[in-house]
Amino acid sequence: MKKIGLMGILLLAVCALAGCGKQEEQGNTEKAEYRMYYLSPTEEALVEDDYVPEERVTASMVSEMAKKLTEPVDSDDYVKLLPDDVKILEYEFDGRGVVLNFNDAYAKMKNTREILVRAGIVKSFTQIPGVINVTFLMGGEPLTDTNGNPYGTMDKETFVENEGENPNSYVYADVNLYFANKAGDKLVKVTNGGGYYSINVPLEKKIVELLIKGPPGDSDAKPTIAKDTKILGVSIVEGVCYVNLDKTFMNQSMNVQQELPVYSIVNSLMDACKIHGVQISVEGETKVTFRESMSLDKLYKADYSLVEDASDE
Repeated sequence: MKKIGLMGILLLAVCALAGCGKQEEQGNTEKAEYRMYYLSPTEEALVEDDYVPEERVTASMVSEMAKKLTEPVDSDDYVKLLPDDVKILEYEFDGRGVVLNFNDAYAKMKNTREILVRAGIVKSFTQIPGVINVTFLMGGEPLTDTNGNPYGTMDKETFVENEGENPNSYVYADVNLYFANKAGDKLVKVTNGGGYYSINVPLEKKIVELLIKGPPGDSDAKPTIAKDTKILGVSIVEGVCYVNLDKTFMNQSMNVQQELPVYSIVNSLMDACKIHGVQISVEGETKVTFRESMSLDKLYKADYSLVEDASDE
């Protein structure tokens, strides 16, 4: 970070001597092209700082960023992501993703810090051209959650954020998402599909976003909602979740039973949120019929009879 600070001082000096205006300042985009992520002094949020790579080659940037994760930080504004006793034993770029292997001290981190550490590392590496995802290992084995489930590969969409007071603070959402089975005649439950989301994104909106995104790649489930469907609003008022979607929701040609798109939303929301019903509207209108005969002008409640192997619910 000292090199970046020196470059900033030299840039200001040159601008002062040459009378640089706003146009010249805006022309220098190198400073803000990449970011390095750190922790706030309270370890409650991520903090960004400008990062200028020494070489603009993917492999070199991966190596440089891995080293910076363990470098001491001389700042009152932030601390480094990894505690001193956490070491990167090895790292590798496989042509698509970065694999990081940590020592066993990684498991000693508090859960709140560990979430931010993973978010900061993933967000840092996935800026690099050619790096799509990041995989965490500990002692050569896949890193797992408290239930023993591997985190697997993580990309920039794993940690969703939005503008707000604390845009880089995350919590974990262990939710059930309902998608269609292979035949398209039943719903299937995909557990733990929520991952980490910004505290500034309401959980109910995050769930609808994930349903539109579709099931994870390693799942046999099918999507129930077209990916180009736009969310116009999601809110909870007096125990009712109101979901407002654009007309794409009505015009989609998903090869699933007509009830499944509606109940994939309803079941997912009612599992995760303390609500007693869901009202779906299309561009603000509820007096519409979805597909052949489903009126949206009513309050929907979860229907687990539509779930495959519902007897196990």
